[in-house]
Amino acid sequence: MPTSTITSKGQTTVPKEVRDALNVGAGDKLTWEVRGGRVVITTDRPALYQLEGFIKHGPDALMAVARARKARGRI
Repeated sequence: MPTSTITSKGQTTVPKEVRDALNVGAGDKLTWEVRGGRVVITTDRPALYQLEGFIKHGPDALMAVARARKARGRI
């Protein structure tokens, strides 16, 4: 189990094993949640299932693209 030490300024380094498991790097944000006597650390990125409906698909989207291209003179 990876460990880290808290500095006098309250900072710590996230161990490489944890960074790899969460697929995070410099500049990424982490969320810390205290649950009883434990801390849960997660990324701020939404899970794939939370993006449902984010990308439009189907005939309506295809017709909208075709109309936009025609309006711009690309067809």
